[in-house]
Amino acid sequence: MVVQNSSDFMMKKTISESNRDAWNQALKYHQKARNNSLQIGFKNPEFTTLNRDCDEILIIKLKNIGLSGKTIAQIPCNNGRELLSLMHFGSKEGLGFDISDIAISEAKELAEISKLNVKFERVDILEIDNKYNSYFDFIYISEGSLQWFPDLNDYFSVVSRLLKKDGKILIFEIHPFAYFFENGFDIKKGNFEKLTSYFNKDPYNYKNGLDYVGGVEYESKECYWFMHKISNIISAILQNDIEIKEFNEYNVEMANNNSIKFLDKFPLSYIIVGKKK
Repeated sequence: MVVQNSSDFMMKKTISESNRDAWNQALKYHQKARNNSLQIGFKNPEFTTLNRDCDEILIIKLKNIGLSGKTIAQIPCNNGRELLSLMHFGSKEGLGFDISDIAISEAKELAEISKLNVKFERVDILEIDNKYNSYFDFIYISEGSLQWFPDLNDYFSVVSRLLKKDGKILIFEIHPFAYFFENGFDIKKGNFEKLTSYFNKDPYNYKNGLDYVGGVEYESKECYWFMHKISNIISAILQNDIEIKEFNEYNVEMANNNSIKFLDKFPLSYIIVGKKK
């Protein structure tokens, strides 16, 4: 257990609540852009959102792990669309956790429509109830998750305590290299001074909104994300009693960043498969 001083705790809590407000704002734009397509889609028992080009890699890994009869979670889960899609691999129960009120409200709506055995809880991820300790066979961590946590040791300590012994995690995330291009870099302009530093530990602030669905720019409420090096990610996993079984990097783009599409020589995504000791 990590003992935090009060100022450190308050700083992290302030960041969490700011990001909560920003994501509540962003989800309204996402819902408008999707125009009830998820609500319509999940009426079909075979509907899945794991249908992007990059998901072909993910599906192979999931089949190798085997989710049939397993209790699974996604942390964080956004509006639940991915977790509901994962249930098609035969899981018996799913739980999704997210800090956004609006995301969880939509997730519960989609779960009801789909009639799948999935529940969702609105919670600060670092405060997930101890009743879920050693509860899950498998935890999925998807793109755009890790950057919102100031301290990855805090995050993976939660993931570890929720996993059963021999439980597995799969992380399918945007590669930190892809975040080089988050702050206005445009390869056509060659404005290299806009590249994000790989080594900066301070938070970055999104100012033009988080609507990666519709692409609408708006003045975002204050929110913060963090550049985490691959070495920091791996260290945080290992320090929390999770063995890394696989680590693969890909030049598959996940972030809908137009600049990145010209940079296929960079690693743009990665998968880590881990197992709880």
